Amino acid sequence: MILTADPSSFRGTWRRLSYPPYGLRKVESISGGKIVPPEQLEKYHNEILGLYVNDPLGQSEIGRAISQAIQDDPPYVKSFKLFETKLREIKERNSLKVVVGGPGAWQLTGRNWIDSILIGEAEESLEEAVKGKGIIYGKKAEHFVAIRAPSGLAEVEVNRGSRRIPEDVIEEEMRIQGTAHGKVNLITTDLLSYGDEREVVDLLLRAKRFGEVTFSNLNSLTAMNFDLGKIREALNLNENHWVSPVLNSVQGSCVYSLEAEVLKSLNKNYIYPMVYVDEERSHEFLEYKAIVIPLPKTERYYEVLYRVWQHDRTLVKIPFSYVVDYVLRKAVETRGENLRNLNKLSLVKDLFSASFFKLVQFVS
Repeated sequence: MILTADPSSFRGTWRRLSYPPYGLRKVESISGGKIVPPEQLEKYHNEILGLYVNDPLGQSEIGRAISQAIQDDPPYVKSFKLFETKLREIKERNSLKVVVGGPGAWQLTGRNWIDSILIGEAEESLEEAVKGKGIIYGKKAEHFVAIRAPSGLAEVEVNRGSRRIPEDVIEEEMRIQGTAHGKVNLITTDLLSYGDEREVVDLLLRAKRFGEVTFSNLNSLTAMNFDLGKIREALNLNENHWVSPVLNSVQGSCVYSLEAEVLKSLNKNYIYPMVYVDEERSHEFLEYKAIVIPLPKTERYYEVLYRVWQHDRTLVKIPFSYVVDYVLRKAVETRGENLRNLNKLSLVKDLFSASFFKLVQFVS
């Protein structure tokens, strides 16, 4: 079995990654398959192809927001559609059987070039998807395996819903990612739901043995009942060394809907979260240290976006931020027409998506 993803997912949405996505690495371990770059598919004949997709048609919450902002497909969706056209031709010419899985697999039902779609978890159901046809709904994993080689963003999954990943799997993935990247990014819907305070701190200290430690998500409700000072102490956080997880309020959604007051406690402990919020509420968060990402709702969106960028740029350190300033000022003046033109030239990826949606791969 050969495994790949479209070029944008394989190499990264906003910067070129040195390793394939974490989801592909997981399937590699589960299946014993071989990961190949998408440009090498022409070499394979009469094979089963496992295709990993993240947000192929931009139908995630963030994908829809980007589409609304630029009134067009995001660059990574355009990348997938081009790849889809090419893959149809390769499949027919080389007699590939295509099995699709990943967070965005549900978006591709009804595609006649796909033999089977695995919706859900792969550990217990991949073999069924490989042998079968149509839509396969994955069973909840009971047996977890460690990745065999590093992934692009140094991810280590520590729990999945209420299920904790086995200690030996976590430890091995920390070793692999730490050796390759010098850092570990703990993947979870909420770090604080991993266990009690002692268990969470122990997890952070174990990860710290392998390099710099970040984590993907926090839930505001659990954060209010957790001594965040213990995270600060475990990771030696300070004003020059802070972390920026996505702050969630409702499981299954990255859009924040509760009061902004929780940011006081987070900021006190040098946690400056990334907050996706409807544009009408963005002003509530501008007094805090946070990367605020307004999601479009009204015709005033570009004004809000520019104002929020002035706040965010103190934390989001990207090259040539003055160029982003100019682009967003023009977006206000042209009501987004310049962004749509840049997207046609494939420049939005660098000047817009990179600044405000760089964590699409984490939250989709």
